[in-house]
Amino acid sequence: MAEAAIDTNLDDHTIEDTTNVNPDTDEPVYEEVGPTDDPPAPQDEDPTAPPTDKLPPPEIIWSDRTYTLGQLTEESGNLQRVCRFSEAPGKGNLYPGLKIYSEQPVWLHSKYTKRQVKARTIYKDKDGAYFEVGQTLLIPDDFQGWFELVPPDFTRARCCKDIAEVASVMPKKIFTRTRLRGIRIVQEGDEQSYLERKVSAGSILRVEGTFSAKWRTSAETGVMKKKSKNWTTEEEQYLKCLDKDGKEVMIPYKQKGKFNIIYEKGSKDSRCILHMKDIVSNFTLPLKVRLLFGKAPVNPCIFTGMMVLKSHSLCESIVGSTASNRRNVLFELPLDLPCVVEVVENERESCCHKKAYKDSKKLCHMYASPYSSLIKLSPEMDTDQQLYQHIPTAKAKRGADDSLQTLDLITNISLTDGPVDTFIQETSDTESIQSADQSGAAIKGSLVELKEITTDRSQDDATLC
Repeated sequence: MAEAAIDTNLDDHTIEDTTNVNPDTDEPVYEEVGPTDDPPAPQDEDPTAPPTDKLPPPEIIWSDRTYTLGQLTEESGNLQRVCRFSEAPGKGNLYPGLKIYSEQPVWLHSKYTKRQVKARTIYKDKDGAYFEVGQTLLIPDDFQGWFELVPPDFTRARCCKDIAEVASVMPKKIFTRTRLRGIRIVQEGDEQSYLERKVSAGSILRVEGTFSAKWRTSAETGVMKKKSKNWTTEEEQYLKCLDKDGKEVMIPYKQKGKFNIIYEKGSKDSRCILHMKDIVSNFTLPLKVRLLFGKAPVNPCIFTGMMVLKSHSLCESIVGSTASNRRNVLFELPLDLPCVVEVVENERESCCHKKAYKDSKKLCHMYASPYSSLIKLSPEMDTDQQLYQHIPTAKAKRGADDSLQTLDLITNISLTDGPVDTFIQETSDTESIQSADQSGAAIKGSLVELKEITTDRSQDDATLC
């Protein structure tokens, strides 16, 4: 903000000439006016202008008492304030990935307790060999991504290739990796019509049943002149599903694409995809998985999506942000980190006016919770780990789907550029299109009959890899 300019220059003489007019002669009369005791008239000032003395803000006063991170969370009022952490004497060195945030003001926001999985990326080199690369990855069990189990030959896991295949299994939920076009039946009195619906890739659909519909279509006959209409009846089978908003969509059996079954406890279908919490709860580690849908690590690293899960443990941590930089970033402190913490005694006077302080609070308020659920790199920065080679137990099949390319993402969460979201849009469909307005609909004509096909839900006998 620009400072308000106030003119403080005074005139050199203290006596000023003023001019009056004699009412009788209309001639000017000169009088001397001396100094007066009256106070000067007040001047308008900008209330937002900084003080003219430009005094520096008071220095930060750190508390004499020090805390461990565990003590800090146990005492009320010590979180969501400016702190400073440093190495605890005789307790060992801080992890390199956290030492860069020590000895400076940071905003410690909130504590989280969740199970955390340690993993490493598997990379396929140009000779076809598979190696573990990079430093350890930390994956929280509430990470909102979908994983497939890697087959023994390291190819892509199976998936349903059309809706007819999904209907033969009749799972409870499916995940669509393909954009879909379906219909929604509308009952208006004794007549039925339909709306076309579009379902975006990345949607989860609940399977409700199968239906058969009869459509009446017409075609004009005659080569040179259109003489008459020939009416025909066409039958189509549909899988009825509900999206995340509970809206109905009926998808034709002939719709092709890639569809995965959402894992249910006890399922043995190799076309299933899982959340990390399902893997931790129902499988024994180590285990090879591939990230099918989700957000890659937020730090610079080589990430192929394929990884080996090593182990898991329950972890408590605090999410915080730097509070004195032009571009603040989030970080995570494990509660068992060997460090000492000091808190600011005069936070209001020394910090509240600073933009970096306000940004750090806003950053944590907006993104601390989603940040705690992301894949992160281990703060140990253990890039010098031993190189392990993984050998497929079967020959890789030709023509395997290798669409997931190696990613080398350099992203972060900050207020300056916002979080980079790699999730596919989760909205279930676009605006419904009236059947009368369609130009390229899959079915053209009027709905004659719609009936439900009763089938028993069955599970595929294929086993999870």
